Amino acid sequence: MKHKKVTAIIPQLELEKVEHALMVIGIPGMTVSKTHGMGDYKNYYANDSMQDCSRLEIFIEEEKAKLVAKTIARTVHQGMNSDGIIAILPLEEFIHIKDYSEE
Repeated sequence: MKHKKVTAIIPQLELEKVEHALMVIGIPGMTVSKTHGMGDYKNYYANDSMQDCSRLEIFIEEEKAKLVAKTIARTVHQGMNSDGIIAILPLEEFIHIKDYSEE
């Protein structure tokens, strides 16, 4: 079974809504980390002009990757530069450590 990695960088304020939306479609797990950066949107009112964001990383079966990306986009979309980004990346190999054995 092939897997993909979906990475999304979204505004921190949207994280709870996205987590809920992903649980509704049955996503088994995700990794979330805080990030601080700047893209198309620059926060000119802050001292460093960067924005606090959340980065979601989801390893998922290839056929579900687009559903995950669409769910995130639909949940966060406001039509603004600060909405965030989503990338779907191929994986060369996916190993679930609990299933690992040296054969």
